[in-house]
Amino acid sequence: MRKRFDVAKLGLLVAAAGMLGLMSPELSAQAQAQHTAGHGNSLDAGALVPLLQKGGYILLIRHERTEVPARADDYSKPTTDCMAQRNLSVAGYAGSQETGKALSALDIPVGIVLASPMCRSMDTARFMFGRTKADSRLMHHDPAGARTLDVAAADMKALVATLDPGASNIALVSHVANIWRAYSIGLAEGEIAVLQKQADGSVKVIGQAMGSDFGPFARIKLGPVPPVE
Repeated sequence: MRKRFDVAKLGLLVAAAGMLGLMSPELSAQAQAQHTAGHGNSLDAGALVPLLQKGGYILLIRHERTEVPARADDYSKPTTDCMAQRNLSVAGYAGSQETGKALSALDIPVGIVLASPMCRSMDTARFMFGRTKADSRLMHHDPAGARTLDVAAADMKALVATLDPGASNIALVSHVANIWRAYSIGLAEGEIAVLQKQADGSVKVIGQAMGSDFGPFARIKLGPVPPVE
């Protein structure tokens, strides 16, 4: 089973992101100062399953695992040009399918599926749920352009504000830096944060789990493997 980042690893992640320019120096410093606080009442996969089965939540997902080494994103090219950006690895494609099959086996309803137009996010959504629509409000920031992290985070929050999961759940696939900027959640590749909209319009992070964390519960629900005849 894949593990979530522990506190130390998350600290290294945000520090590295700052050095690589994925986060501004200000955001990197803020993240390193705040990541130890986390979300104190965060639920794990086992506690999330019965809630998600009832619907009414937003699954905020960081795209699955990517190639290592990977090419840098070329922001001068269209987002549909997958050869000009970092893409999912074989493990990332497999992980997307694994998560999708587990959620389906657990009878967790997912209605609307939206993804950043970057290929790695679109592919994660398609392999996980079998469908998606691109939404530029989930796009990550452009380090050299006008789309700053603040702009990307504001777009994400504006999108979430318009969503009503109803009796189903909504899946959003996006990127690490703008997810952190918007909701102070540090997600590994393929990790899911569960958001609940409050009566006053605010958003509460109720839990987070790796997609693979749902696998054992799916196996229990499916029952034992029939014997070979």
